[in-house]
This record gives sequence, C-alpha cells and structure tokens, in this order.
Amino acid sequence: MIKKVAMLLICAVLIVSVLTSGCTFKVGNTTTSATSTTYTSTQGFSITYPSDWGKPQELEDGFVGFATPTKNESENLNVQVVNLSASDTLETVKEDVISNAQGYDDFNEIMAHNTTLAGLPAYKIVFTATTDDGDQLKALQTWTVKDGKAYIITYQGAPSNYDKHLSAAQKMIDSFQIN
Repeated sequence: MIKKVAMLLICAVLIVSVLTSGCTFKVGNTTTSATSTTYTSTQGFSITYPSDWGKPQELEDGFVGFATPTKNESENLNVQVVNLSASDTLETVKEDVISNAQGYDDFNEIMAHNTTLAGLPAYKIVFTATTDDGDQLKALQTWTVKDGKAYIITYQGAPSNYDKHLSAAQKMIDSFQIN
C-alpha cells in the first residue's frame, strides 16, 4: 500500500513538473521588434516609424512617404499636408477625401467613422478598390484639420499584405503630432 501511495506521489510530481516546465518556454516565432525613429517634417508634424521601414521620402505636393519593409512601392504609409481655404472644415475635407476614394474602380467602403488624430477631431475610412493600373488596393485614411491645413495619413497595400503591416501603421498614426 505504501509503495502504491509513493508511486502515485512520484507520478503526480513528475506530471506537475512536466506540465509546468512547458510554461516557462515561449511558444511560436520570436522576433525582435524594430526600433523606432521619430521623423520631424518641415511641414509642421512629427511621426514615429519603425526603423525597418526605411528613411522617409519627402515628395512633391506636401507628401512624405514611408515604405513598408517589403519595399514594394504600392505598400506604404504617407502623410499629406494640404493648405485649405478659410471656409474648409473637417466636414468639407471629409467630403473631398471620400469623393476621391470613391473615384477608384470597384470602390468598397469597409468602415468609416469619427476618430481623433493628434488629439484633434478626425475622420477615418477603410476601403478596397482597384487602381488605375488594375491593381487591387486596401487603404486606411485618417485626417484632421488644424490652422488652415488638412493632415491626411494614408496606409495602403495589396489586400493580401495589408494586415501584415497594419499594426505598425496604426502605431505610426497614433504617434502623429502636429508641431
């Protein structure tokens, strides 16, 4: 009888130790996260981006582009600063941005709602469409208005890769500040 009890205790201890030993190991792929760098634009904003996204490119017409780690030109996050007329508001910019998005072939709005950007009232839309080149596109656009300027952030990519960089893009959008 004592041998049975001792054997059961030993088995119980072994089972518990096997079960708990697995809890100390990380399961799945472990990757180091990229460090972040803050970019300050001459256009009056700053944004933090993952260093593996590469150096931001200032383009014409108030655009600053950030390429995803894939370096695919169609997958990027860009910020556009637009000078507004005195009568423009968040609502009029909303109408313009949505109208431009609806100009794509096969436009399909997935989501649209009020939000905040840089602590200001903003608007956000997510949609799919077909570009003029016939490529499929999924995009998230968030924008706000301050001091006569619209700040429009667009994250876009092929629908199959969109979710891959969405978390990093959202962190970038959340870090956006108007100086």
